[in-house]
Parts: sequence; structure tokens; C-alpha cells
Amino acid sequence: MAYTKRKGMNPALAAITAKKRDNLLVSAAAKANMLISLMVLHDKFGFGEKRLQRFMDEYYKQLEAYNSGHIERVKDFEDVLWEECGIKVEL
Repeated sequence: MAYTKRKGMNPALAAITAKKRDNLLVSAAAKANMLISLMVLHDKFGFGEKRLQRFMDEYYKQLEAYNSGHIERVKDFEDVLWEECGIKVEL
């Protein structure tokens, strides 16, 4: 049996690599979002260590509720903010 040289990456390996890259990008975006939020709360609203930690704790609880399926859609968060606070988030 002759060995043939393949060009390009194995499609299965490429898919794994793409998924890993996408996960890294999502993680980097989430970290940047958290850091920006913490800086605004600290610099503009005077949050100190304790309140920043409480914010992070609650943020991670909400994130876990979403990731676990307890909150099914991002729209559920949007609906609550609109109904209770009159805030609409547009990006």
C-alpha cells in the first residue's frame, strides 16, 4: 500500500481546533466584559472590593442559571429588565 501525502488538515481535527478557538474567543470576550463592568462600577459608582465581589458572585449565579438551563433564553433576561426597569439592551 502506497503512502499518499495529504494536503491540509484532517477535517475532524480542524473542527476540534475551530471549536477550541471559538471557546477561547468567547472566554476572552466574557472576561473583557466582566473587567469593563467592574471598572465602571468601581470608577464611576464607587464600588469597593466587597460590593464588586458581591456583583461577581451574583453575576456567576445568573450565568450558572442560564448555563444549567434554569433560564432558557437570553431573551428572558431582556424581558425582566424591560418589564421591571424599563431598560432595553441593544448591541
